[in-house]
Amino acid sequence: MKRLNIFTNKYEGELRDFAARASAAGILLIRGSGFCENRQVYGLKITVLDVKALPEVLTSLLMDITEAENAVYKYSQKLRTMAATARLTSIHDREVKQLKLFLAENKTLHLEGYVTFRLGEYRDKLDMMIYSLIKKIKFGTGD
Repeated sequence: MKRLNIFTNKYEGELRDFAARASAAGILLIRGSGFCENRQVYGLKITVLDVKALPEVLTSLLMDITEAENAVYKYSQKLRTMAATARLTSIHDREVKQLKLFLAENKTLHLEGYVTFRLGEYRDKLDMMIYSLIKKIKFGTGD
C-alpha cells in the first residue's frame, strides 16, 4: 500500500467525486481531507489499495481537468465528447504510463500542476482537434 496526497486549487468537487468513486471501487482508502493555506488549496490524503488501477482512473480525472482548463473545450460539451474519443487512443495509454512513473517517485500530486507541466501531449492533441475542426468549416474565410 502506498500513501498519496492530492491537492487542487479549483477542482475540489471533481476531486471529491473521484475519491468517492475510487473508494467505492476499492482502489483507495481516504485517510483525510480538508483545506489548507487559507482555504485556497483542498487536499486529500489517501492510501492506495490497488496500485495498478489508480493510474488509469486518475488519468481520466486529469484529462477532464485538462479539458476544463482549455478555453475552447471548457464551454462546449460537444467538443468534450470528441475529446473523450481521443482518450481511446495510444495517447491515453502513454499518459497512464507517465503517471505510473510519476506516482512511483512522488507522494504528492497537485492536479493543476500536473496538467500544466506533464500533460503537454494531450493538450497538443486537443489543440490539433480544434485546428482541424476550424479548417474543416473554413472558419474566418468568408466561404
